[in-house]
Amino acid sequence: MWHFLNSKDEKLWIWKAINHATGELIDWECGDRSEKTAALLIERLKQTGVKLYVSDDYVVYTNLIPIGKLYQGKDLTHGIERNNCRQRHWFARFRRRSIVVSKAVWMVDVAMALFARFRVNGTIRELMQLASFGGLALAV
Repeated sequence: MWHFLNSKDEKLWIWKAINHATGELIDWECGDRSEKTAALLIERLKQTGVKLYVSDDYVVYTNLIPIGKLYQGKDLTHGIERNNCRQRHWFARFRRRSIVVSKAVWMVDVAMALFARFRVNGTIRELMQLASFGGLALAV
């Protein structure tokens, strides 16, 4: 998934990893579409004991993930595509190139952290309970 930073030439890619069984958003990395950026995410994932990586057929995966641990095919990527759709729906900054698009990578990282915690891995109700007006929690 990507969006624009300052111009069409400066796309910021969000590399994401989800748990195929639960749909939980495990980790992400913001950067370009290079092997170097993907390697940052994959190195962190290796520490969590991932047994199988499922991806599309983008070439960097075959360079970074050992044979036998990588399955490439569109037939099993529906979970991450669903996650991308939810992300576009939840955050306007990932839909269009207007004033809602962040110009800073750290803002995209913060948005991803909120998305992961309260939309994918938690509930929006939890977020609403954190917001309060005059000491009263918002009703959802």
